[in-house]
Amino acid sequence: NTVMSIPLPQLISTKAWEIFLDHDERWEVYRVKAKERPHLLLQLSTSVEGEKACDDDEDCPVPLTDGCDIPGWRRECVMDISPDVQSALNLGASSFYFRRNRQWPLVKSSSICWDQMMSTLSRPPLVLPPTILCEEFAEQIEWEGGKRTTKFAWEWERRNRPVVIENCTNSWKAMPGSRTVHGKEQRGWTFDQLVKRFRDVSWRFSDNHGETMYLSTYSKYVRSVEGLTDDSPLAVYDAEFGDDEATAVLLDEYSVPPCFSQDLFELALSKKRPPYKWILIGPARSGTGLHIDPLWTNAWVTVLQGSKRWMLFPKETPPVEIGMQEPQIPSVIWFRDYYDKVTAKDWPIEWKPVEVLQQAGETVFVPNGWPHLVLNLQLTVAVTHNYASEFGPFKRMWKEVMTEEQEFGQAWLDGLKNSRRDLWDAVQSYSL
Repeated sequence: NTVMSIPLPQLISTKAWEIFLDHDERWEVYRVKAKERPHLLLQLSTSVEGEKACDDDEDCPVPLTDGCDIPGWRRECVMDISPDVQSALNLGASSFYFRRNRQWPLVKSSSICWDQMMSTLSRPPLVLPPTILCEEFAEQIEWEGGKRTTKFAWEWERRNRPVVIENCTNSWKAMPGSRTVHGKEQRGWTFDQLVKRFRDVSWRFSDNHGETMYLSTYSKYVRSVEGLTDDSPLAVYDAEFGDDEATAVLLDEYSVPPCFSQDLFELALSKKRPPYKWILIGPARSGTGLHIDPLWTNAWVTVLQGSKRWMLFPKETPPVEIGMQEPQIPSVIWFRDYYDKVTAKDWPIEWKPVEVLQQAGETVFVPNGWPHLVLNLQLTVAVTHNYASEFGPFKRMWKEVMTEEQEFGQAWLDGLKNSRRDLWDAVQSYSL
């Protein structure tokens, strides 16, 4: 249960600024946290209320010189905070404690809550999800009117059911150890390798705000007392990776698995489209809260390092019964508060979730309209795409695109007219 314990040889050779966040890095973390979960910003008050939430940036306190200044990120006490740990949260690279590395605090904390959750969630679910091989379902088949699609699309996208797919990464450079080049094993997208390659590149944490953080700073954060004790630590969620010169090479290191059907959004006569691809990086206890993917799209998620625990609920499950709300309940808190409820014997069979324990190299297919959440059980790196399938509720998809993304919708309509006249004809009969 050691939260932060530096081996003696490393203590002798390591500088404080290699371990602890400096002023600028501390401010990077604060800015992202403030935008990521503004409802957790707390301002100390001398009034009887004790604490009050900040409504805007101007009302919020500036961060401390070194330490964590948003205690709301630890308010659920997923990680038990000892006095030593609490004091270490106010230490940073410029602290007088670090004039000599022998003065650095070695802080320990127990975590009964997280240890118990890990013990449960690291075990395979009682009912294993179906698992298939990518190559067996990449086969092309003919269907209505001589059109062709994949066996996977016909058997799984059409049924709209979750499934685990193996062997999607066989040819990926991104998959650690998956292949050799000139006798050398590919190191792939491990967190440490990504930090080495892109430490001075800024990464995004949400589609809802533009705050970014250098990967070098993030690496310090996840290994600091703050990152190790936050209830649900920050996680990289970047839909713009590969779009700049610095990270463009990443797009050549993986590919869309061949079992999936054509992404209809690719037919749009516009390079600009709603976010659809993300690189996901996060430590244990980070994850994605309960949500439904936008625009009635399907998704696939491939883990390259680490492991994830999934819960996927049928479309008809009432949101109020499973805690689907805004702001989202962090997935680690959801598993603590809702997991026993939705896996109990008296839980309605028609709302029964599909549970997945996803390991590195596995791909999870997320069908459209299914509420789902994901929890990282350890430091995890993954890549995901959303795509529009003609085997989904096409009419609903069309109406939502024209309501939420009108400019893109028009470009998509023009593309359908050129490439899929059958779908363009269908759209002509729809009314918004």
